[in-house]
Amino acid sequence: MKKLYVLLSVVLVSVGVAFTYDLFEKSVHNSIARVWYTWLNTDNVRWIVIPACIIIGLIFFGLQHYLDPKSETHESEGLGNMPDPTVVNFAKVLFIGFFSLLAGASLGPEAILVPACLLLGSYVGTKLFPKDTQLIKLLAMVGFVALFAAFFKSFIAGMLGLLLVSKQVKIKLNAMLVIIAAIASAVTVYVLHLIDASPYFAFPANYWHVSLVDVISVIVLLAAGFCTTLGLGFFHGQIERIHAVVAKKSWWLKGLVAASGLSLLYLLGGPLVEFTGNLSIQPMLAKAPTLGLVGLLWLVIIKVGAISWSKAMGYRGGLIFPSIFVASTLVAIVQTFSGNVNFVYGLIAAVIGILAANRKVKILF
Repeated sequence: MKKLYVLLSVVLVSVGVAFTYDLFEKSVHNSIARVWYTWLNTDNVRWIVIPACIIIGLIFFGLQHYLDPKSETHESEGLGNMPDPTVVNFAKVLFIGFFSLLAGASLGPEAILVPACLLLGSYVGTKLFPKDTQLIKLLAMVGFVALFAAFFKSFIAGMLGLLLVSKQVKIKLNAMLVIIAAIASAVTVYVLHLIDASPYFAFPANYWHVSLVDVISVIVLLAAGFCTTLGLGFFHGQIERIHAVVAKKSWWLKGLVAASGLSLLYLLGGPLVEFTGNLSIQPMLAKAPTLGLVGLLWLVIIKVGAISWSKAMGYRGGLIFPSIFVASTLVAIVQTFSGNVNFVYGLIAAVIGILAANRKVKILF
C-alpha cells in the first residue's frame, strides 16, 4: 500500500510542477509583453526603459525587503535557495520572483521555479509522509526532475535533470530513482501536452549530418563559450564592489542604483538584450545579417554585462537560460563567417564551453 501512495505522490507532485511551470511562465511573459511592449511601448520609445526599470525595480526590491529580508544578504543561486516547505513560502518565492523578472532582470526563471518546485515536492512529502525524511527528500527531487522535463517539454530532459540533481546532492543512482524520475518526467510532459504548454526553450529545425565546417566551428565555439563565462565572472566581480557599497544603504537606494544601471545597459544594447533572452533568440538570428559581426559582438558584451549586473545587484533569477541566448549569439557570430554552420551543434558546443568554465568561475550555479 505504501508503494501505491509513493507512486500517487510522485504523480501529484509532477502534475503540480507542470501547472506551476505553465502558470508562472505565462504570467511572466504575458505581463512583460503587456506592460513593457503594449502599455509602455518601450520597443519604439526607448527612453521609457529608464522609468520602467526604476519603478518596477523598486517594487521588486521593496517586496523582497518586506516579505523576505533574509534573501537580501545573498545572491540568487542558479539552482535556487529553498526555505521551509510551506504554502506561504511557496507563494513568496513565486511572487517575488515574478516581480524580479518583470522588473527587467536579465536572468532566467530557473532560480525561482527550482526552489518553488522543491518546496512543492517537500510540502506534499510532509503532508503524506510526515515522519519519513527520506521520502520527503525524494519528492523534493521529483519536483526538480519534473521541472527539468517541463523547461524543455522533454522526457529526456527530465532524466538529465535526475543526473544533475544526483550530483548536486551527492546521491548514488539506483533502479528505484530512475523509475521514479521516468514516471515524473512522463507525467509532466503528458500534462503539458494536455494543457498545450510551450517549452521554455526549443531547438530550431535542424539537419543532423556533420561536416568539416561543423567540427571546426564546434572547437571555436567551445573556446568562445569558455571565455564568455570567464568574462561573466570578471564583470560580476567588478559589479560586486558597487553592490557592497549600496547594500549597506536603504533598500530603496540599492534598488534605485540596480535599476538605473540595468536600464542604461538596456538602452545601450537594445530590445534583444532585455529579460531572460529565450524569446529573443529567433529575432536575433533573423537580424544577424543586418547586425553583422560588430553588432553581434556588441550584443554579447552588453548581455554578459546585463546578466552580471542583474545577479550581482540582487535580482532573483538564474543564469542558465540567459547563457543560452549568449551561446546562440556566439553561433550567429560564427555563422557570419560561414552560413553552413549547424546551429544546434554550435549551440551545444558553446553551452558546454560555458559550463566547463563554470568549474573555475563557479557563477552559474
